[in-house]
Amino acid sequence: MKTKYKYIILGAGVSGLSTAYELSRTNNEDILILEKDDMVGGLCKTISKNNSYYDLGSHRIHSQVPENFLGFVNQVSTSRVIKNIRGGKLRLNKSFITYPIKSFQFFISLGFIDFFLCSFSFIKYRLKRFFTNNNHQVQNYETYLINHAGKHAYKIFYEPYAKKVWGCEPHEISVNAVKKRVSMTSPLSFIKEIIVHFFKKNNYNYYYYLQQGIGDFAKGLENFLLKKNVEIATNITDIQLTDVSQTHQIQFSTISGNSFTVEYENLISTIPIEELILKLTKEKEITEIAKKLRWRGLKLVYIHVNEEPKYKGETFYFPEVKYIFGRVSIPKRFSEDMLNTSDYISYVCEVPCSEGDEKWNMKPDEIYNRCFNDLVKAKLISGQNEQITKNNFCINLAKVYPLYTVGWQNNFDRLIDWLREHYDYVYSSGKCGFFLHCNMDHSVEIGQKLAQHIISGKKPAEWNNNIKDFHNYKLRD
Repeated sequence: MKTKYKYIILGAGVSGLSTAYELSRTNNEDILILEKDDMVGGLCKTISKNNSYYDLGSHRIHSQVPENFLGFVNQVSTSRVIKNIRGGKLRLNKSFITYPIKSFQFFISLGFIDFFLCSFSFIKYRLKRFFTNNNHQVQNYETYLINHAGKHAYKIFYEPYAKKVWGCEPHEISVNAVKKRVSMTSPLSFIKEIIVHFFKKNNYNYYYYLQQGIGDFAKGLENFLLKKNVEIATNITDIQLTDVSQTHQIQFSTISGNSFTVEYENLISTIPIEELILKLTKEKEITEIAKKLRWRGLKLVYIHVNEEPKYKGETFYFPEVKYIFGRVSIPKRFSEDMLNTSDYISYVCEVPCSEGDEKWNMKPDEIYNRCFNDLVKAKLISGQNEQITKNNFCINLAKVYPLYTVGWQNNFDRLIDWLREHYDYVYSSGKCGFFLHCNMDHSVEIGQKLAQHIISGKKPAEWNNNIKDFHNYKLRD
């Protein structure tokens, strides 16, 4: 490892790797990437275990991605891109319906009484919005959805969904969370979709995937960078940033106990924005703001049963609070290469939680049994075949989804403004650096645009002015 670099990149997720990829193509500059995990990819990594492959939850490349992004994935990845018909299912009111949600299926699954009450409530609140001025009303997840979907639909679906996914009361959640993640349904969309359903044939939704897991894209980027002599250090701990006599220094250690101090000219950070701020300053006012940004995590529970799911499809969604998981994916149905045995089927259960809470701290055998029993309760499996517990495992991920509580935008903007005013050599980027909930292609695009920004000679202050554009990304689920 050298003692000085032109660029140091914190984080080897797809955004950081994409920035390094673009910089290394046009500049013969020194680049060092530091990653806390033992492999690159961030959330878009694929791990090998039990002679099989597992993603960190359900990942796919959506059909709506730009054509140039798909070409880039195909060019870089270590395994080929495959195209699958999407077979998502959502469990609601004792039945499975197609996901992404179709309004007509959503309301049919509710039954006649709830459909009538949803329709009445929807009309009531639409008329109320038309005849009254609600601009003075505080807008949050609760008020927004009641006004747009009706109170009955909110009570039976959106309210429990919010408590399960975000782990807090709906009135604490910002409208941004609704606009980014929640699929809106209403009786009007119900009527429109019935017409489309009966007159449009073969209305298939498809997606792309990599034959040996989504992480092969990150592996491909890593291979390219290593050939370009970009240095990638993994298992990094204890990062400290200091300025000594106008020289920018970073100190870090590895889990093996080795310590390093190197100089750099530009710092590109894809770690969570609040973590970067806390490494740069101890100023009380700004650190208190940084601590107000909150995240939602996941407990990934990988269980194995000698039984295929009763329903077709690769991903199953569970918004109801009676099931501990929010989503369950079947790796083998994404690609046959993911599971190298016929002895069992892998079920990847995603349990929404927050670091240190009850679900986060559940012991392995306890969470395995709870997920297995909930799969049976949901009638996804019969339960006649026991778990193959020796192959089960679980992974805790602390910062997966930004928690868009009311006031988050003001806190985030103040952190970016502070960074702009104090550091003209530090770039915050990527989904974590932007406190952003987005898809893989969005993260790659951010990384590529940052590299183009740097290559053109522009400074961090100008880069920070573009952040609002990235927050307009619409999440695909």
